[in-house]
Amino acid sequence: MKLGLLLMLYGLGGVFLVLVLFYLSIKILSALFPEKENK
Repeated sequence: MKLGLLLMLYGLGGVFLVLVLFYLSIKILSALFPEKENK
């Protein structure tokens, strides 16, 4: 296996995981505190 390809796939996977966690955290916060968005 090529090390460069592995590093690139690992980097893309890390970015994808961060985006998913960020999206989930926003969904959870909006579900816990729905009234703060209306003010």
